[in-house]
Amino acid sequence: MLTIKPNQDYLLFDGDCGICTWSSEFAKRMDGGKNFLVEPYQMFDERELMRFGISYEQCTKKMQVVTRKRKSYAGAFGVNYFLWKQFPWALLVIVIYALPILLVLELIGYRLIADNRHHISAWFGLTACKLRN
Repeated sequence: MLTIKPNQDYLLFDGDCGICTWSSEFAKRMDGGKNFLVEPYQMFDERELMRFGISYEQCTKKMQVVTRKRKSYAGAFGVNYFLWKQFPWALLVIVIYALPILLVLELIGYRLIADNRHHISAWFGLTACKLRN
């Protein structure tokens, strides 16, 4: 099991989800190891995550970001925090927050994908539910 260390941002995803794993690999390439440690939440003991107000149940529903300042962001807000640290993607975050309708659409889109992620993974031939097998 891993420990969340100070002075490090973490992006935690569901390692039991094909689209989540694919997205995390994309995030790793985008970040290049400069800002974030990208890991499945299953690599952390739930008690470790609870120090930041995050449960395993929450992790199964939304990706989580734990910041070096010990704050946590979930779902679309976690995505936005991650993108904020990735120039020029930070410009997109500015636009999303400047036009609230875009934030609403992002929240709805994230929810739709998160609620159907195992089906979407299967549709795209991504390995889904690999930890449950």
